[in-house]
Amino acid sequence: MNYIYLHGFASGTQSRKAQYLTDRFAEIGINLITPDLNLGDFSTITLSKQLTFLQDNYGNQPCYVMGSSLGGLLATLWAIVHPGIERLVLLAPAFRFSECLQQTIGEQEIEEWKTKGTRNFYHYGFGYEIPLLYEFFLDATRHDEKKLERELPILIIHGKSDDVVLPERSREFAQERPYVDLRLVESDHSLSNIHEYIWQETQKFWQLAKQ
Repeated sequence: MNYIYLHGFASGTQSRKAQYLTDRFAEIGINLITPDLNLGDFSTITLSKQLTFLQDNYGNQPCYVMGSSLGGLLATLWAIVHPGIERLVLLAPAFRFSECLQQTIGEQEIEEWKTKGTRNFYHYGFGYEIPLLYEFFLDATRHDEKKLERELPILIIHGKSDDVVLPERSREFAQERPYVDLRLVESDHSLSNIHEYIWQETQKFWQLAKQ
């Protein structure tokens, strides 16, 4: 069984959340796999490329997957094509992601991005702005988490004060799927104040014991 954590947009494997969870898993003898979803060149990433990378590298084994923000969306999209995914923990998953981008940066910025071909985004993992191809946005419009039709245990933890990905999007997803356990918590998009809670609930949900 592989245990995998997928980081968010413009983030990386050294994020505080990724490092915290890696340490907690290590304490019980489990190696938490944290793939670098920047794929060596953040400027050219797309959801399709990230999904292909995940399937090529980890699609031949059963796994439990946790994803944060865009990583939560990726985990859900991956579960559509990878039947070996047995359980998901989604942290403020970026459902309806292209709409999230439109809401965050505005229609005018989207049009300028399309015209120029690239747009700069601050990359929290690297600490500076990097141009990202418009193909990233265009590709995102082609993916829909609602296509996940098979039943599998899913835990969603979403902050009530999240103004990046509205908690209503997780609520809508859960309402259509009775097998989803949705927890709305007192936090924002980062969920930085509830790392211990995330770990404790993941342990329960994944039935983790010391190896």
